[in-house]
Amino acid sequence: MNFIKKIFRIREFNLFLIVLIIIITLTIRSPFFATKANMFGILSSMSTETIIAGAMTILFISGGFDLSVGSTLGLCAMIVVVLIKAGTPIPLAVVLTILIGIIIGSIMGFVISYIKINPFIVTLSGFLIIRSLHLIISGGTSIGNLQKPFSLIARFKILNVPMYIIFAFFSILVFDALLRNNVFFRNNYNLGGDENSASLLGINVRKLKLFNYALTSAMASIAGIFLASKFNNANIEGSPDTAFQVITAVILGGASLKGGRGSVTGTLFGLCIMALIQNALVLFNLNILWNKIAIGLVLIIVVVLDSTMNRKRLNN
Repeated sequence: MNFIKKIFRIREFNLFLIVLIIIITLTIRSPFFATKANMFGILSSMSTETIIAGAMTILFISGGFDLSVGSTLGLCAMIVVVLIKAGTPIPLAVVLTILIGIIIGSIMGFVISYIKINPFIVTLSGFLIIRSLHLIISGGTSIGNLQKPFSLIARFKILNVPMYIIFAFFSILVFDALLRNNVFFRNNYNLGGDENSASLLGINVRKLKLFNYALTSAMASIAGIFLASKFNNANIEGSPDTAFQVITAVILGGASLKGGRGSVTGTLFGLCIMALIQNALVLFNLNILWNKIAIGLVLIIVVVLDSTMNRKRLNN
């Protein structure tokens, strides 16, 4: 009995049950849900956020967060397309774009960790600045019709699975393994739990913070490259909802806004819940605009339940 209670106290297990219940319900209610095309559609819809999710989880665990990842993604998608259109070799354009992403994150990480400005202010400012740069570089129009080799970055298939989906879930596995087994990455739990204690343990707090922001922006830039390759263009709109989607998934997955808690596995289940809700709306011909309302309600319910369970643990 105690064993069962312990299992149900594990956030990831409860999220897994929620995902399983939704899958079973949709399979019973819709003949189209379990089809191969729909399964790939779900995986494809969540792939962009999944690429960023592992790094964002680590950032949350360390006590930080980044509102600018959607803008960084859009900017980097535009930069790689502009570079290729200008005649830059594809490999060089990809590398330069990722470096730009790293620089963006490093600048914000430096301001947050060394100048000690609040992450909300810094990343919100970053969102606005990066979004403006995106519009300036694009000239106010979407850019497309690139050479075919660029589209193969995302569309090349292994065992009939597109590369962008493979990379997305491979990145989740890598970040999960690093967070569980690598001392450097596990230091983020100490950093998020108590920054002063982390310093006393010999952790270089400022460098670790800077690294986390650089890593998150780097993954956002990679997501932007895959997105541009997938659709063979860079959209002027970018991906303004990406930060909202990823942060929501991280919180659903059990990460705390105060830091010191969270897991990549939990974040993945959070992404799955959001993707399944969106898919359900499509399958049942409901207005897709209800998507954010549904996800917001799920987030509130999960956070309330989590808060209630935490109070019970403290009382016990």
